[in-house]
Amino acid sequence: MSSINIPGYKIIKTLGVGGQATVYLAIQQGFDREIALKVMSPALAADPSFGERFLREAKIVAKLRHTSIVTVYDVGEHDGFYYLAMEYLPETDLRTRIEGGLKAKDALQIIQSIGKALHFAHKQGYIHRDVKSENILFRSLDEPVLTDFGIAKASNSSTQMTQQGKLIGTPQYMSPEQCRGRALDGRSDIYSLGIIFYEMLTQSVPFEGEDSVAVCLQHVTKPIPRLPARQQHYQWLLDRMLAKEPEDRFHDAEKMAKEIERFVSGEVSPSHAPTITIESDQISARRDDYSKMEEEEFGSRADSSSRIGSGTKSSSRRWPYVVFFLVLIGAGGFFTQAKWLPQAKNILAQMSGESASQVADSSLQQTTLPAEKVAVQNQIANLLVEANSLLGIPKLSPQQAEQVLQNFLRVMALEQDNPKASSGIMTATKKIKQLAEEALAANDYEAFDSYRSVIKNVLPQHNVLEEFQVVEDNWKNSQQLAVQETERQEQVKAFLKKGESALLKGDLTKPVENNAWYFFQQALLIDESNASALEGQSKVIDRVMDNAKQALSNKDPNGMKNNIDVLKQLNPESSEIGTLEQEYTELKAQVEEEQKRIALANAKKAKEEARKKLLADPLTKLKISSKLDAAQAAYDENRLVTPEADNALSKYKEVLDIDDQNQRALDGIKLIEEKLVSQTKNAIANSDISGAEENLIQLKTFFSNNPLIPVLQQQISEIDVVVEQPVEDELTLNTRISNNPKTRKLT
Repeated sequence: MSSINIPGYKIIKTLGVGGQATVYLAIQQGFDREIALKVMSPALAADPSFGERFLREAKIVAKLRHTSIVTVYDVGEHDGFYYLAMEYLPETDLRTRIEGGLKAKDALQIIQSIGKALHFAHKQGYIHRDVKSENILFRSLDEPVLTDFGIAKASNSSTQMTQQGKLIGTPQYMSPEQCRGRALDGRSDIYSLGIIFYEMLTQSVPFEGEDSVAVCLQHVTKPIPRLPARQQHYQWLLDRMLAKEPEDRFHDAEKMAKEIERFVSGEVSPSHAPTITIESDQISARRDDYSKMEEEEFGSRADSSSRIGSGTKSSSRRWPYVVFFLVLIGAGGFFTQAKWLPQAKNILAQMSGESASQVADSSLQQTTLPAEKVAVQNQIANLLVEANSLLGIPKLSPQQAEQVLQNFLRVMALEQDNPKASSGIMTATKKIKQLAEEALAANDYEAFDSYRSVIKNVLPQHNVLEEFQVVEDNWKNSQQLAVQETERQEQVKAFLKKGESALLKGDLTKPVENNAWYFFQQALLIDESNASALEGQSKVIDRVMDNAKQALSNKDPNGMKNNIDVLKQLNPESSEIGTLEQEYTELKAQVEEEQKRIALANAKKAKEEARKKLLADPLTKLKISSKLDAAQAAYDENRLVTPEADNALSKYKEVLDIDDQNQRALDGIKLIEEKLVSQTKNAIANSDISGAEENLIQLKTFFSNNPLIPVLQQQISEIDVVVEQPVEDELTLNTRISNNPKTRKLT
């Protein structure tokens, strides 16, 4: 079991591991269906270019809704894992089928289907650039699907190489212009498809080499590979697909598919498709190891009459019995012809201008023929009149159509080279096919199958049956696409409904995968231009901005910040973001300042209440009074700061430890500071350097912020100078000191 856990998916097993991604078989739990879950390697996810390429593949394939292009259901990223949920295709890839051997008609059908898919992609403006057999999977044995659009690019893009300078694509399948790094269009993909066609016919690619450069050089310089003699009737197609110059290839993939269809039906001109007409037993005898690749030669010019009429001498001796058997088969239609034959003859006469009697008479070349031959000629004439009369009916029923073919076959049994019967079979099969197609266009599959059964019953080996199969496949594909489109629209409706419901509840972006934005985004993954989903996302963005503004009004900076962050994720280009962020910054500063003011006020209030409570205690009052008295006594005895623990300053501080607002203690400490200053000045005045320095040291130690300390320091340093001078008053002394440069530095 994988350690990867992606919400909404249950991984069953690993389907394949590549250099860039791992593909798992998983169950999409919301729809209970098997899907292929492609998860990009975490090592590559660290490089943004790989993640962008991975997501580009999903977006491209999601736009390309075609029966022969793999369907993408979901794309996203979870816990660093980029993932892509797409249609699960249980069949093997084309490369594996090639190794087991392919029939030529299957190869042509694959080229046609993938060609149509490429043409659809080209019309949408995308070039695949990596068409190869490994990238073609199958829904069923006969339904190829093109995958891996990871390096596809828009046709108007000029990008040709990766950032590392390596050519994009698989060298064995690259076109000459792709090898040269030139601008590409859809014809480059046609070249790659031509390589696949050659690979299906021969079980190998035409060009191999030691490295990509060697292979590319062969694509550019080597001539178009030649097919073995037994496959020469496909060389014209290979030449058109593998032309070195793009303008020499098919103009587009759709024209290529149509040309193949004409070739299969035998309509391609001999100059394009050499015709080989070999009897089936000769073909069987000449087949070699590639017998699995071919069932029969396509485009054969041998008409139906030659095949039906050919036989040995022994078979010609049995023709009277065949005639008798065919007459018995047609008896039912013959005896009921009175009901429909006259009207059919009239219609035929109006269309051709030839009466039934003239048709009958024209078959009698001599009046002197033996009676037996005359009878045969008359029978032929009647069968032709009957068949041609029925062919003139615009809406020929399946029963009438079968009667027509039976008549022409009876004629050929009587006269194997009869040209009217031979051409009549061709005309009848075309008309039957046309009527079948019209029935299918009206979604009347039962009628379509009835017309096809006519051909199966009467001409079981006819090539037109393959055309019927193509028509049926295309119709089924269109029906499947219609069903898929209906399912898609139902999914979109469901997501839109959930999105509107979440919007009403206010679940804009949360909870995860259960909010309005998520549901509208899921709808857009299915239908990227859905107007309702786009409008829903606009509503979500508007609501987020309204919430941010409401948070501003409520002075809620956290709520405002959360909504701004959400807005950045949903619509990073919004012009409102800058204004909202500025308003948020101002609001945050205001709120923080207000919170500080309130906190200080609360702390002050609490402290004052605690102080009042403390001072209300009689013992505390007594204790404070005792310490104040002791401090006053120490002050009076000039024990200002010494001795330790028994001086006025320490006693006052003990009081402040109990009541930090005690005014007597505060005033007492101020008096101590003033007295130290006064004592220092007196010592200076008395030239008592020792006393002055002692008092100054005490002043510095306990009142370091006193502004007079520098002045006093300077005065002490000048005591020697002023010893012999008359005593100056304090104002004069201070003025002189302040004018001294040394003193100014200290102050």
